[in-house]
Order: sequence, then C-alpha cells, then structure tokens
Amino acid sequence: MVPAITAPTDVDPARRNQWLFPSAARAVRPADVHSLLPVDPAVRWEQGDLLLAQVLAPVGLVDRVENVNRCEGLSFHDAALHAGSVTVVVLAPRAGTHTCIAEVPKQPVEVLHLHGRGGQAGLVVPGSQHTSLYRGPPTRVRVLARLGDADGRQINTRAYAETIDATPRAPRPEDPSLVLVVGSDMDAGKTTTARRIIYSLRAMGRPVVAGKAVGVGELAELCTMFDAGATEVFDFSALGEPVTIDLPRKRVLELFFRVFHRLRAACGRGGFIVIELADGIWYPETRYVLEDEQVRKCVQHVVFACAGVLDAEHGLAKLERWGYAGKIRAVSGRVAGSGLLRAHLPEILGGRYPLFDALDYDALPETIATLFTGE
Repeated sequence: MVPAITAPTDVDPARRNQWLFPSAARAVRPADVHSLLPVDPAVRWEQGDLLLAQVLAPVGLVDRVENVNRCEGLSFHDAALHAGSVTVVVLAPRAGTHTCIAEVPKQPVEVLHLHGRGGQAGLVVPGSQHTSLYRGPPTRVRVLARLGDADGRQINTRAYAETIDATPRAPRPEDPSLVLVVGSDMDAGKTTTARRIIYSLRAMGRPVVAGKAVGVGELAELCTMFDAGATEVFDFSALGEPVTIDLPRKRVLELFFRVFHRLRAACGRGGFIVIELADGIWYPETRYVLEDEQVRKCVQHVVFACAGVLDAEHGLAKLERWGYAGKIRAVSGRVAGSGLLRAHLPEILGGRYPLFDALDYDALPETIATLFTGE
C-alpha cells in the first residue's frame, strides 16, 4: 500500500506519468502537477480540487476511468481499476435518478467514493443509490495527497479553465443555428438523438459543431459526437467544472454561454451548433438554462428526447410554457424506438411535432436534416 504524504514533496515526473489522470480533470495537464501536499484537516475541500488516491479492495461500481495521461485531444484510455491502482480524483458531487447522490465533504476524510468514470469523487449518501440500476458497494479510494502547483498551492480545475467571454449577445444573421437537445430524464436518449442530428446534417454537407453545457464530465459522449461528424466538440469540463450539479444559476449560465460562444466561433455561417443539456428538463441546472430569456433568444431549434407518452406530453407542455413552442422541431429518444408509439404518438400530440427514431440509420438523413434546414 502506498503511504500517504506527510510533508510537501516534489513530484517525480516518471511516477506522475504512471498515474491514472481522469478526463473530468483535463483542464489541468499532468505536467501542471509539481508537488504532493499532505492532507491538512484545517483546509476546507472544494469542488474541483485534485487529489491523489489509491483504489481499495474490492473494486466497486465504478471499475474504470477515462485516463487522459499520455494522450492528446479527445483521446483517452479506458483504464480498468484494480485494488492498488493510483489515480488522480477530482472532488465533485453527483445527483442522478438512475445512480446516486454524492456530496463533496467540506472537511478532509481518509476515504472517498469514486462515482464517475471522469474521476469524480465524493461521499455517496447512504440509501441514495438506485435500488436496481446502481446496486452494490461504491468504489472506495484512499486519499494519499493533495496535488499542488509549482508554487505549492492546491490545484483546482477552475483555475485552469479556458478564458472565454460569457456575455450573452443577440443573434446575428451570419451566426450558425443553435439546436438544443433536451430530455425528460437521464437515459432518455439525448446523446443518441444529438448524434443522429449531427450525422444527418453532416451528410447533407452542413458544418456542425457540438457539445454539452450541463451534466457530468466524461469524454466518451463528446467522442461519439465527434465520430458522428462534428468538426469540433467542447464541454464544461474544459472550463474547469467536473460536473455542473448544485452550481448556482449564474455560474450555470456562464458555462452555457462560454460553451456556446466557443462552438459558434468554430462553426461559422451556414452551420449548426448542437448542444445537449444533460439529465432532464426538471433538473435545476438544465432548467436554469431553458428558463433564461437570453438563452431562448439564441435558440433556433429544440428536440425533445423522452421515454414514454406521458413524458412527451408533460415535457413538451413545459417547453411550450417556457417560450419554445415555435422552436420545437421533433420528438425522439427512447419513445421513438417503439413501432407502436411511432404510429400513435404524433396523433396523441395533436400532430404538432414529428417523431424520429435516432437509431434508424436506414432512414435517409435528409428526412431529419430538413427539420432544421427547411429544405
């Protein structure tokens, strides 16, 4: 077992090269880590703090991390965790309907729970795990040290964020169109839907960029958007936030506009920006974005992914009340995978919105692209 650090220690670059360095911490480069700092009971922990930890036996629910050490760009190694693995973790909360609730301890603790493949760690609230979808013990990690910079200060991902203006501005004629993909809840099919929209628009020769503005930071979903044809992808993790859970409204909106401005600059005239808002429209952070008037002015198209008929009816009604009635282009997600619901849902919705199956790649891409291009 690796001993915990008891005094400030310079990092050995060769050993640093062997650490697992997870994707939610990628705003920080491994080379930015210069020192190992002892855990100080008097120092308050904050979301985004980086720690060095060792996996304890037995490995629990999170059995691998997206390791970006020795990788460039979107590349990562899907690194399996074993008892004794040494990994960087990033302090972050969790709040998932299909997973658990986890909190960032404000005071140092010896053992944390790894709750995300992006390396997010905190303490899982007892009794908060989904009884069938997230059963079993969490993966426990023993804290070895705090990670320090060249000046011996605690490293926090927020200090390494890209500098991007967060000021809202009115849309201009030369701006690309913004497509928001939102959903009824976790696992409603949002990323699958976003991927199909990207693929269809690219197949019709349109420039497309994509990203996520709220959610839990992991590279895998961004990579699927890139593979679908997005020429550039970007999310909040590059802005120093491993997750957006429990952030105040002002901070969430700053992140949204920074992601939006970055992608808009990368896309250009005649193109499309596809942004997924993770989890469901009832989640506070997603709702902060959708309820904001400045965001609504920037949005040209909305697609709603959901799992069932009642999800569709209720979710669309909320979007309409929030001012998106003239911008909703279609319904998709898990509900559209059912032949029965594809036959009946449009009628149930009064013929207001079309339905498309995001997994049916035999369908011509222009049938989906035309929802946004009008051609």
